[in-house]
Amino acid sequence: MAETLSFENEYGAFTVGSKGASLLVLKISGQDLLYDFGNESGNWAAGAVMFPFPIRMASGHVMNYAGRQFNWPINDEKHRAALHGFTTEQEFQLSYANEGIKCVFSYNGRHDFYPFPCTLELHYALRKEGFFFKAFVQNDGDRTLPFHLGWHPYFSVKSRWELSPDTTFRLAKNEFSHPGPKLFYAGHDWSKEVDGAFFFAENPRLSNEDYSLEISALASIVQIFRPAGASFIAIEPITGLGHPDFDWLEVTPGERREISGSIKLYSRGK
Repeated sequence: MAETLSFENEYGAFTVGSKGASLLVLKISGQDLLYDFGNESGNWAAGAVMFPFPIRMASGHVMNYAGRQFNWPINDEKHRAALHGFTTEQEFQLSYANEGIKCVFSYNGRHDFYPFPCTLELHYALRKEGFFFKAFVQNDGDRTLPFHLGWHPYFSVKSRWELSPDTTFRLAKNEFSHPGPKLFYAGHDWSKEVDGAFFFAENPRLSNEDYSLEISALASIVQIFRPAGASFIAIEPITGLGHPDFDWLEVTPGERREISGSIKLYSRGK
């Protein structure tokens, strides 16, 4: 049964949903930063953590690792692909922790397409410096575990907004929107849908008349998604994906690996 847990302090407030450890509400310094999908948030994977891979797998649905193939179920029929890993649909155990909320999901390796027992532990914290995200991937099995991880927040788009810095490269997409080779990119045309993995030389910033948000990137690519004319934009930090140019991250048996990021709010012009 899905539940929510909220945290508030002098710097702001946020709410997390147990399904997908989803960040549903984030307020910093009186600014409400995330788009509210209401009861439809699950359909958009709003604020969810994506593991053991984000977005669409480059091969469609076959995970290649250490000379083996793992055939993931296709959950995106339109694009004939495995999408978002499997944690967006899983229930995490929520509890309060220092300066925020802790989310824990334990997986016993029961699926043939990902036979790697592990524990995913997430920490969301709100401090004076901003909002912080930290994930720990614990290998509970007896062989090296491969993964990538992503995060799926949707930010509200206000008047006179912009996304910076400009990007000049992206991953190409085939007819099914599977990510492919790196290619030159002339820049976003916001009158059309923008959807893909883009290369950023610096952390992406979403700015409007009131504030500027800096979203820390987890790798050289960041997934951006905005339907034409939408009042929201997904800026998705990802560590990589099932793609030849982004090797799988690994965790050896009994060890754990940390991934961390942040959202920082600045007054306009700073």
